[in-house]
Order: sequence, then structure tokens, then C-alpha cells
Amino acid sequence: MRSVLRASLCLGGLCAFSSAQGPETKQLLVVEDLIQRAVDRSRDLLALHQRIAEARGLQRQAGIKPVPTLELSASTGRPLATQGEEEYSAGYFYPLETDGKRQKRVRVADKEVQLAVAELAERVRHTAFEIQSRFADAVAEQRKLDATDQLIQAIRNAIRLTQARVDQGDVAPVERDLQAVESSRAEALRSSIAGRLQVALLDLRRLSALEAVEAVSPRNFPAVPTAAMAVPELERQALRIRPDLLIARLLEEEGSASLDLAEAEGKPNVTLSARFARRNSRFDDQSGLTSSGGRTPLRDRDHIVTLGVSIPLLNRNRNLGNMEAAAARQTGARLRRQHLEATIPIEVQAAWERYLAARRALELYNQGVVEQSERNLKVIRQAHTLGQLRLLDVLNEQRRVIDTQLAAIEAGAEEARALAELVRTVGGKLP
Repeated sequence: MRSVLRASLCLGGLCAFSSAQGPETKQLLVVEDLIQRAVDRSRDLLALHQRIAEARGLQRQAGIKPVPTLELSASTGRPLATQGEEEYSAGYFYPLETDGKRQKRVRVADKEVQLAVAELAERVRHTAFEIQSRFADAVAEQRKLDATDQLIQAIRNAIRLTQARVDQGDVAPVERDLQAVESSRAEALRSSIAGRLQVALLDLRRLSALEAVEAVSPRNFPAVPTAAMAVPELERQALRIRPDLLIARLLEEEGSASLDLAEAEGKPNVTLSARFARRNSRFDDQSGLTSSGGRTPLRDRDHIVTLGVSIPLLNRNRNLGNMEAAAARQTGARLRRQHLEATIPIEVQAAWERYLAARRALELYNQGVVEQSERNLKVIRQAHTLGQLRLLDVLNEQRRVIDTQLAAIEAGAEEARALAELVRTVGGKLP
């Protein structure tokens, strides 16, 4: 159980994100820091820690034996004008649970503790995945913002040169106006990207429970795993350590334990009892003689010990509803487990295919596509300067360059998201 929790806590560490140091001197947070802060600070996760504490308290309570009862009583006839009748007694009652009820309660409570731990591991697994995904989004939007800023700066420089040529009468003012429209288009694109970046950063702060003074500046995508991975090994690991599958198995075991407990609860307990009584009686109409020969009322004093066994007369139908409910829970948990065992290998295969496709797409972009498009733009600009091409040709190529750059950045983000999804699907860590 602890290994599953540790596996989920290490989810971010196996997808190593790194962050470049910004202009500030303080250390910027990377994805591992964000995940750790979420584990330490998130009230949602801290509430699940309290759920574990609650389950352990109930586990301790389930092992307590029934307490015995001490009964003291006194009887007298004086309030009813019956003189001389008195009785004093002390009783001790010791209940005995039958059919191993206490052990079965403890077994159910043990499963509850394990379930609480597994639920925490499952929530940590999903939280780490969300942080990694939003971190990749933030990296992508930051890089897109940088690329757009470079484009805007290039357009502004071109506008200044065109304005100088317009002033000299070398080109028509329409070229300056066309570039101004392109500049506005780039500014609108930048505004949209900046908005998505802020949303991603705010989501990271929300998921990680960051304080206002803590800086987060996502810059780099995760490092690509260098070790070879095989799908069968990933599937075996997922079936072994996935917290949601462990929860389904524990629920099935808990259902079996609850059914045993419900059947035992339908059987009566036994209560052993012991009672000592002292009874005093006085007969006013009858007299006896004392040792000196005088007359005295007759008195009777008895000491009585009573031993007994108490057994409730129960009907099996008394607990039939609880038994049916426990059986239904067990069946539902078994079906859920079977569903997960059948679908988890498919999920792993799908995540693996997504990761491979994203990685192949990124490799294509990394084979010089972006650099070649930038070189093409430089050539077209030079040709336009020499009067061999129109300004529209430059603008069209410029749009293709920025589209290619943004697509390459998005391919890197998709690889990062696919890697995070693969890690989440196999249970929190790569083999």
C-alpha cells in the first residue's frame, strides 16, 4: 500500500521538467516543486490525510470488546408501609460476542484504512498529471509568446524601413498600410497567447497551492526518457500499481468482509450474569424467644447467588437487508475490478500510441523545418528589397513561418502532455 502512495508521489520526478532561471535572483519553481507543494499544502489532499486518520480511529474502535455491566440495587417496603421487607443485590453482566464479530469488524476497518490510503494515492496521481499538463501548456504558451514578440519586432522594423521609403517616394503607401495590418494581426495573436499563458499559470498556482511570493516560470518541456520501454511491461506495471485498480480490489475485499460481518451480526450474542442478593424479612405477628427467655419478633435473613445466561431470540431476517447490501457492494466492486483489468491495457496502449505519434511529429519539426522556413523568409525579403517579389509574397511567407513555429512549439507541448498521460496511465512511474 505504501509503495502505491510513493509511486504516485514520484509521478512528477520521473517526468523531469526543468526551468530556466529568469531575470530574478530567486530560485524559480519547477514541476517537481509544484507537485511537492500540492502534496504538502493542498487542502483537498490534506482532507484525504484526515480521512486516513478517521479510518485509523474507526479501526481502533472496531477492536474494542463489549464492556461488562455492574448493577447495584436496593429494595424496601417502607414507602408503602410494609415494614421489615428489605433486599440488597449486586449483579455482574458480561456480554460475549459470538461468531467472531470483533475480528470481522476489525477486518472491515483494516480495509477502510487501506482504501483511504489508496484514495489519497489516486488523488495525488491525478493532481500530478494535471500539474504536468498545465506546466506543458504554460511552457508552450510562453514559447509562443516569445516567437510572437520576435515577429512583432520584425514587423515594426519593416514598417520603419517602409515608412522611410514612402517618404522618399520609393514605394507606395499601400505597402506601409499592409504591414500595419499585419502588425495588428500579430498583436491580436499575441494578446490571445498571453491570455492563455496567464490562465495556465493561474491553474498551476491553484493546483499547487502556491503563495503569492513564489515564482513559477515554465520554460522547458520534460526530458524525453532515454531508456527503452515495452508496452507489455507498461501494461504489467499498470495492473500491478494503479491506485484505482487497487481501490477496486480493496472494495471487493471489503465487500466480502462486510458480508461476513453482516452474517455474523444476524446471530445473537450471549450475556453471562452473576447476582448476589441479601434479603431481610420481619414477621410482626409472630414472635420467638431470645436467649434470655424474652419475646422478640421473628426475622429472616437470606443470602442468594444467581447465575444466568441471556440469549436474544433473533430471526435471520433481522439482518437480511444488511447482508443483501453487502453482497451487492461486493458484486459491484468485482465488476468494477474486472472492468479496470480489461480496460487498463487498452488505456496503456492508447497512451503509448499517442506518445509515439507526438514524438514522431516533434522529430519532423526538429529536422530543420523551422530553420528552413526562416531561411526562406530571409531570401524572400531580400528578393522583395531588390524588387523581384511583391510585398504580399513576403507577408504570406511570414505567416507560414510563424504558423510553422507555433506548430513546432505545439508539437513539443503535445509530446509533454502525452508523456504525462503515459506516466499517469501506467500508475505514476515509468519502469
